[in-house]
Amino acid sequence: MPTYLKTALKIALSALSLWLVFRKIEPERVWDVISRAQVGWLAVATVLFILSKVASAERLRVLFAQVGLRLRRLPNLKLYWLGMYYNLFLPGGIGGDGYKVYLLNRLTGTSVKVLIGATLVDRLIGLLPLLYALAVFVVLVPEVSLWLGFQIGWLWLLGIPVAHFAAKRLLKQFMPQFAPAFERSVDWSGLVQGLQMVQILTLLQAVDAQGKPEAYVLLFLVSSIVATIPFTIGGAGARELTFLLGAEALDVPADAAVSVSLLFYLITAVVSLAGVVYSFQSSTLTKDLSS
Repeated sequence: MPTYLKTALKIALSALSLWLVFRKIEPERVWDVISRAQVGWLAVATVLFILSKVASAERLRVLFAQVGLRLRRLPNLKLYWLGMYYNLFLPGGIGGDGYKVYLLNRLTGTSVKVLIGATLVDRLIGLLPLLYALAVFVVLVPEVSLWLGFQIGWLWLLGIPVAHFAAKRLLKQFMPQFAPAFERSVDWSGLVQGLQMVQILTLLQAVDAQGKPEAYVLLFLVSSIVATIPFTIGGAGARELTFLLGAEALDVPADAAVSVSLLFYLITAVVSLAGVVYSFQSSTLTKDLSS
């Protein structure tokens, strides 16, 4: 399928998802919640998101170092932010990752295969703490843990060390060059996930959301997994639809849930748009990465 058709399809799916959301809940109710959000808490949430992205950039830098590509922190961060800017408009983060691979290959001579491998490992390791946190919150949220049953809930938690060990073994077997950095990369991923979960808690404070905080965090974790599936533009619509459906299942106010989801997306968009600065400073960025 031609690229323009894929993009058009994903825009249509984003629009359809948002239409389904606002068919279930009146836009005026969501706007009322967002318009009353406390600016101070929104500022804290934005700072937490920025810190999570700094940690993400450092995780990727650690993985690049394993294949002999040693980037300085600031140029690496600038490149990462530029990638975020591209990822905002292209599904699944393909655009930003592709640009980083292209530029680093051209400037450093590192093979495309190695750069793609590092980027892929970065993505997969980034998912691990997300899955670990999801397992924990599945047990913490009564509506879900009661549905699973007490014994199954605890078995679910036992899956965390099993998954961790299996991921480490698989990495060692198929991409051994990255294995020495596995634990450090997982630690950075854990920091990323922790900061974003705290960010959700601050957004709950911002809109004075009613209901159990752990239920909202669980919805955020599930929506983060859904948003990685490249069928919408930057996850737009998919995350909101997940929050809406989950709110109905977990008995939390739908207007608050959708509002928190939209605020998270807006913060992501605003922070990512800052990367446009580096698109106009490509020669400076190129020089920084080359030195």
